[in-house]
Amino acid sequence: MARISPINCADCTFQILRSQAERERERPMGQLDTTTQLIRTTARRLLDVHLDEIVERTVARTIEDEPTYTGGPVSRTDLRYHMDRTMRLALSRLAGDEIPADLESVALELGKIRARQGVPLSSVLHAFRIDLKSLWEALIDEGRAVGADVRADFLERSSLMVWEAVELNTEHVVRGYQTTQDSLDEIRSAAFDQLLTGGELEPSAVEDAARVLGLPTEGSYHCLVGAFPIPRPEVLAECSAALQASGRAFYFSWWARELRGVVHAADDSFDITEELEALNGQTCSVVTADRLGSVSRAIRLARMAVNGRSGVGVERLQDNWLHAVVAADQELSEEIHSAVFGPLERLSDSERHGLIETVGDLAANGGSIANIAERTYRHRNTVRARLRAFTELTGFDLAKPNDLATVTIAFMIDANRKAAD
Repeated sequence: MARISPINCADCTFQILRSQAERERERPMGQLDTTTQLIRTTARRLLDVHLDEIVERTVARTIEDEPTYTGGPVSRTDLRYHMDRTMRLALSRLAGDEIPADLESVALELGKIRARQGVPLSSVLHAFRIDLKSLWEALIDEGRAVGADVRADFLERSSLMVWEAVELNTEHVVRGYQTTQDSLDEIRSAAFDQLLTGGELEPSAVEDAARVLGLPTEGSYHCLVGAFPIPRPEVLAECSAALQASGRAFYFSWWARELRGVVHAADDSFDITEELEALNGQTCSVVTADRLGSVSRAIRLARMAVNGRSGVGVERLQDNWLHAVVAADQELSEEIHSAVFGPLERLSDSERHGLIETVGDLAANGGSIANIAERTYRHRNTVRARLRAFTELTGFDLAKPNDLATVTIAFMIDANRKAAD
């Protein structure tokens, strides 16, 4: 038999209880009042006599059914304390009692606490569905003692009243959670921005980032910058899940169309490009920093590397320094491109295409004339003639390392221009 998920169960419960609520509107008022009074009396008895038993049973169920409450940031003592208070609040509402001042905001405050602890909202809501089940079952057990003439009414009406009481708690929890989460996101983002702008010169910025983001100050960091024409939160979520599964400390943030992030490297036993595989569809560069205080410099270098690239994938700066050189200075890049490609403008389209094909292959792959001829399917004499013509036109002798490096940079700049177009 297929197992029904808690969320689906909650949806089914909602539909059942909504139907019950519609039927209640057609129920004679006197009968409704009698049943309601009986439910309130029963709820008061549960509150005064059986609360500890209900809470203990619900705590055990929550720890068993919700993984986040098993060895996560919420201790059993923490769970029991807050569950006792939210159960008291729900039963007080069921009993029709005036809500004690110390219980009025417990659900709202609990939402704030769980957000600060980093408990996923879905886990918090699942825990409240377990509360609903426990209270409902407790009322049903008590309802067995009522007379047969009112038992059906008691069970039907009590299910609606329990759901309403717990759902009101849930609404307050969600409000507290979301308000705090928004505030925490702003605080984290501000701390990260401060780290990137003043981390090298202001030790306080490093300390604040370490405290707010939960990042160690010592140890190396893989610092990433990614170019995203359209922000892709679902891709980042996949990447974050992989890092969480590996136990990595990390933080990511969006800035305009740029993704910035840091991943703590506790050891050298993992390949960061593999762990960030979910980002391979974007242009991303990674630079290593030796400590948290060096992250701002590494992010700047990673940004240069991204701006100097035309292809996609996650690449480390040390695997191709020229990408960063290409984007280091816009004015200088323009001059390099003009020096190499400007003289080619006087050629016909076919002549220019032939030189770019041959020189571009040499700049990208290196090797001998024979290698170039084989890769481009040209005769060796054709390759020689083109290289000679290029040198005569531009003044760059590709047999000289410095000239070849300059031409290689120019071709990378040209590739970036075409990609941008």
